[in-house]
Amino acid sequence: MRKLSLTDNFKKCLHTRRDTYPQHHNLWHYHEEVEFIYLAKGTGTLFVGDCIQTVAENSAVLIGSNLPHYWLFDNDYLNEYNPIDCLVVHFKPNFLGDVFHQLDETKTLQEIISNSEKGIYLENCSEEFAKLFQRIIIESDILKITKLIESLIAFHSCSPVYLASDSYEIYNHSLDTKRMNEVISYIKDNYREKVDLEDLANLAKMTKNSFCRYFKQKTGKTPIQFVSELRVSHACRLLRSSEMNLKEICYESGFNNFVNFHKIFKAIIKTSPIQYKKSN
Repeated sequence: MRKLSLTDNFKKCLHTRRDTYPQHHNLWHYHEEVEFIYLAKGTGTLFVGDCIQTVAENSAVLIGSNLPHYWLFDNDYLNEYNPIDCLVVHFKPNFLGDVFHQLDETKTLQEIISNSEKGIYLENCSEEFAKLFQRIIIESDILKITKLIESLIAFHSCSPVYLASDSYEIYNHSLDTKRMNEVISYIKDNYREKVDLEDLANLAKMTKNSFCRYFKQKTGKTPIQFVSELRVSHACRLLRSSEMNLKEICYESGFNNFVNFHKIFKAIIKTSPIQYKKSN
């Protein structure tokens, strides 16, 4: 897992950029800065702490300080002919100074930033919110800061959902950059095929038991749970956007048994695949 330093210029309290191609997104990483993202174009899967969340266009995410996360964009958006449009803002939790953040008038802002420690997701953003977020990118000087505050308040008022579970704890990840990214990358490339626990343990240079404990500590999930949720996330995308039948989706998502697919899908999504398809 990689620690990134994103706002190292002491003259700025926030940094902004607009991505057309995944940069640091496709690494299992964390950073001291809070990350606020509006995804105008692109689809994929977001890993935040112990949560695996399907993300779609016109959605926003607020990821707290030092919370591990990883973006897996769909293959359709990994080439220059079909770019993503991802607006990114990074800022320190006390980006306006300790005195400002202790004022009674900023209690709501303090609450939002504190809640971001579990990650917060909002889908189907309003047109007004999208325009407001874009102003953070294009404005300069003090207006950049005021638009960020307005966007955070607007985000909070839309009742977004929390991502990482209450039981998820942030550990010291500084020694795991290479190992964790190799494991995640292997799973990402192979989850639609058979993923063998022994192969993962060998990749991490651990025994199977030690690897399972290590992986659970870092992600909040067992390797089997992690792979199953990634497969279900892929199945959800296919159910929403393809004309494939359920059995085709089952095998395309990496399940080799339709009964098992139905059981795991319902356990994770809380509804059956066919009910999910009808509601989307």
